[in-house]
Amino acid sequence: MMTVLARKQGAALVIRDRALGIFTDKGFTPVDFKVELAMKLATRLKYTPVLPAQEMEESEVLRFLSDTSPA
Repeated sequence: MMTVLARKQGAALVIRDRALGIFTDKGFTPVDFKVELAMKLATRLKYTPVLPAQEMEESEVLRFLSDTSPA
């Protein structure tokens, strides 16, 4: 289960197993940032915040990321 915080086409900023990271079709890559800083960086990188954050399984996140319209 992952908590999706922000997304853009093909990538999402997520929390999985209490670790913050980027999730793509290649899997989960942890990042060493606090959530607040990561959200600021995500905004600069044109991620769309997911409000409220959503709990999803990996397969649901992949479908969510393949959707062409922002959340």
